[in-house]
Parts: sequence; C-alpha cells; structure tokens
Amino acid sequence: MNDGIATFLFTQGVLGVACLVLGIVCVKLYNKNERLEKEKSDIQEARRLETKDTTREVVEVLQKNAQNMELLSSKIEIAKGRR
Repeated sequence: MNDGIATFLFTQGVLGVACLVLGIVCVKLYNKNERLEKEKSDIQEARRLETKDTTREVVEVLQKNAQNMELLSSKIEIAKGRR
C-alpha cells in the first residue's frame, strides 16, 4: 500500500513539474513570437520608407532624362535645319 501511495505522489509530482515546464516553455515561445512580430513590422516599415525614397529618386532621374532628351532632340532638329 505504501508503494502505491509513493508511486501516486511521485507520478503527480512529475506531472506537475512537466506541466510547469510546459507552461514556462509556452510563455517563452509566446514572448519570442511577439518580439519577432515586432521586428518584422519594424523591418516592413523600414522597407516601405526606403521604397518611397527610392521611387522618388528614380522619378527625379527619369524626369531629368526626359528633359535632357527633349533638349537633345531640339538641338538635333536645329542642327538638321542648318544643313
């Protein structure tokens, strides 16, 4: 009978410790997941801002290229007219 009670208490103790450990692991994984989600959103925001800056720069370059092409075209037309 004493062996049965000791075994029962030992079994309950192991289950309790296992539940406690699993609870701690779940909390740590949840916190890690939250941290990773925050980092992910920060990276996405940084990429969005970088994309806006890059787009603005590309548009400026394309506008300057268009102006230069128009200027070059008008110079070519003037040069053709002089011949």
